[in-house]
Amino acid sequence: MLGRDVFFIRLRLLGDIIFTIPAVRLFKRDFPGVRLHYVVEERFRELAQLIPGVDSVVTVPRRRGLREILTFRRQARALGIQAAVDLHSGPGSALLTLASGARLRLGYRTPNRNWAYNRLVERHDPARSPHSVDNQARLLEPLGIDCREVPPYPEIAAGAFPVPARLAPLIRLRPKVVIHLGAGNRFRDWGEEHFTELAGRLVADKAAVVLIGGSREEQERAARLGRRAGVHDLSGPLPVRELLALVASSAVYVGADSGPLHLASLTAVPLVALYGPNRTAVSGPWRRDNVRIIELDMECRPCSQRRCKYGTIPCMRDISTDKVHEAVSTFIH
Repeated sequence: MLGRDVFFIRLRLLGDIIFTIPAVRLFKRDFPGVRLHYVVEERFRELAQLIPGVDSVVTVPRRRGLREILTFRRQARALGIQAAVDLHSGPGSALLTLASGARLRLGYRTPNRNWAYNRLVERHDPARSPHSVDNQARLLEPLGIDCREVPPYPEIAAGAFPVPARLAPLIRLRPKVVIHLGAGNRFRDWGEEHFTELAGRLVADKAAVVLIGGSREEQERAARLGRRAGVHDLSGPLPVRELLALVASSAVYVGADSGPLHLASLTAVPLVALYGPNRTAVSGPWRRDNVRIIELDMECRPCSQRRCKYGTIPCMRDISTDKVHEAVSTFIH
């Protein structure tokens, strides 16, 4: 029933796609002869192409109408897809799973999207780990795959990626701290004042600081902080391979719970991760070595990230620069 070609569908976001890598590894361990086609939005093609075990990447537009759904349907038929695993079970991925025409369609049990699947898995199992990596791996259990022990990320040799000339001087800087200046979500934003103070302290410690961030606000912050000696502004869109190469050459990565943090976790570089509204048990970096989690013990965590009961997002903003600087210093001294 599985056939020779299978879809794994995870449209977005960066960190969520990374969380599926162990599931890919489990699948290829048990079905090495089955071709795995990973379905993502076009903007995540490069990341999906880097996942070991993925045989091909099928992309769809971020916004999809009937024409795009029918094009996807034709692609699935041409590939002979017999099974589709929806690693998200959101509205868009559910529709694509159904449109694939696969005889076997796996997804999470939901209140209003069960029509897309013929094999359902409970989204949360109270007897199992709640981490997103474990949850997505559990979707493979109807295939007979043992997911009780989910493997770590496979090694991705980021140092082997070609480095463009504009990045070469930054790659050579030692010691170097890469700081992500935001999180794409105001509830996970540490605040510009903290980043400014941390960058100043690190420069005083004789460490170079490289700033990254893709949003307009992050780029504006980087432009202001980048005027300081020893601070380098590399904000703006950055290809996945370049970001991995940069992080792999650094002494420490600092950032909140967001896609770049989880991308950095694919390297061996130490991580200093700032967690506010989210639980590390659910979305913490999927590795144990060289990880320092900075978080505050507050009764309101986790939260919906729609409204802060205090109005000031203290779970993030009250994390002291002293704590973060101390954590970073343990890795650069």
